[in-house]
Amino acid sequence: MVIYRSFFTTLPVLSRSGDIYFVARATILPLPHMNIAVKVIPLYANVYAEKEYRMVKNEEQKSIVQFAMEWGVYMGLYFVVKFVFEVWSMDSFFCNTVSLLMLLCIPIVVYRAMRKYDVMNGLKCYFAQLWMMGIMLFFFTSLISSLAQYIYYVYINPEYIKVQFQSAVALMESLNLMAKDPSLLEALKEGVEKGNVPSPMSVVVERMWVNMFFGSLLSAAIAWLVKQRAKSNLTKQ
Repeated sequence: MVIYRSFFTTLPVLSRSGDIYFVARATILPLPHMNIAVKVIPLYANVYAEKEYRMVKNEEQKSIVQFAMEWGVYMGLYFVVKFVFEVWSMDSFFCNTVSLLMLLCIPIVVYRAMRKYDVMNGLKCYFAQLWMMGIMLFFFTSLISSLAQYIYYVYINPEYIKVQFQSAVALMESLNLMAKDPSLLEALKEGVEKGNVPSPMSVVVERMWVNMFFGSLLSAAIAWLVKQRAKSNLTKQ
């Protein structure tokens, strides 16, 4: 009877279901007086990756549009809350701080959405797919937040836009930003007093396009980070 000795090395493998394994590769050599039992044990690259997969393994895969619409609702409500604190920030330092913190946390929310979508698809999403998902995410988010802003500008506080322009003119006057051309400042003050300010619809559309533009740039950067994270999971021991 011939008994064998085995030497093991580990190789990272990504299965079709998205599981990350470190699989043993055995080299068998004859060795007397030893009983050898070879067992391959699947392990995740790290504990966090295992938790991520277990959170989404029972969810069905969704298209980019469907996933962006679903997360767009959540993120749209997030933007609505941020807008409420932004409105209250004129009279409250606390609300101003909360609004700023919520603004800084937007990249974290987008990263979580992209990471979840990538894990749901077995870490097989391309950079372009994640980028497109991010753009559509900001599109649906902007639709919800723009609706809330329009309702506020038209029905809740119709003077909000005018007050904002008056505050901007007063700030420019206090900082002497137009000291070389005071006639321009007077023209701005006169225009605001006469009500020559942008309409609620124009302000909403402008903010929507601003969100879309900067959201697309942010989505490109975060999509790259997500794919770098996915690659590192395949090489991390």
